[in-house]
Amino acid sequence: MLELGLSLVFAYLIGSINFSLTLGKLRNLDVRKTGSGNAGATNALRAAGFWFALAVMVGDVGKAILAVGPLATLAYSFAENPTFSLTWVQVAAGASVTAAHCYPLWHEFRGGKGFATLLGSYLVLHAPLVGAVLAVWVIVMILSGYVGLATMVAAVSAPVFLAFFMPEAPPELFWLAAAAGAFTVLTHRDNIRNLLDGSEHSFRKVRVDHWFKSGG
Repeated sequence: MLELGLSLVFAYLIGSINFSLTLGKLRNLDVRKTGSGNAGATNALRAAGFWFALAVMVGDVGKAILAVGPLATLAYSFAENPTFSLTWVQVAAGASVTAAHCYPLWHEFRGGKGFATLLGSYLVLHAPLVGAVLAVWVIVMILSGYVGLATMVAAVSAPVFLAFFMPEAPPELFWLAAAAGAFTVLTHRDNIRNLLDGSEHSFRKVRVDHWFKSGG
């Protein structure tokens, strides 16, 4: 059990470093006070532009890679007779680092929505899943223009890919993906309400129908 407990703690502590807020302090900017009020990469893009959002994205993905890779392996090494396999320890770290991003200890438990951090976890556990999930995200994004909708559909697609198209993936990963899909929908409940009442922000310029209108 020691390996699991240490992995959860390590992942939560590093996951609580929210890069949109940490980097925002260098610019005297709190992204939670602008746009959607969310401390994630999408709102960072709205608040401070592409390069700031890219730095946030790299940080959010990177902390998950660190938590699920080296730190989970380190936690596993502390147990003389581990109860859980290394893969289970890594899966637990992926869940913990994603939850920490959304409810960060260092930032009053007000963070982002966890999608980039989740992708970082998938990169370590089964990298091909990231490509499949991102493909779904891009398709939904160019059809709808809604980041929140694209993120929810992409997250929910992950366990489907694992169950039906990726038999080579670690079976333990399915449970992380299934839980993360439901968790992503939960963290996007405000987006769902906005979609239903027509107030959700849309990036219309990326929609495929906008391309055709522009070309015409």
